[in-house]
Amino acid sequence: IYSERREIIYQICHKLNVSYDPKAVGMFIWAKLPEGIDDKAFIDEILYNKKVFITPGSIFGSNGEGYIRFSLCAPVEKLNEVLERL
Repeated sequence: IYSERREIIYQICHKLNVSYDPKAVGMFIWAKLPEGIDDKAFIDEILYNKKVFITPGSIFGSNGEGYIRFSLCAPVEKLNEVLERL
């Protein structure tokens, strides 16, 4: 099930034009935003325009700045809904 979720999140990342490490393991996918993009502003735009919340990396500290974080705990149905909204 996590493999299926991971593949959907990779598709979301492609839609958002963010990079990720496909060899990373764990319950989260950390995606790097293009250089110079503020993670909170990026997330706010998606939230207000698409009604989707993705976690900005900066809430986890300065090492998370410029990243967004996806959880593999979200149900497949919700992830597919996010993909459709984007």
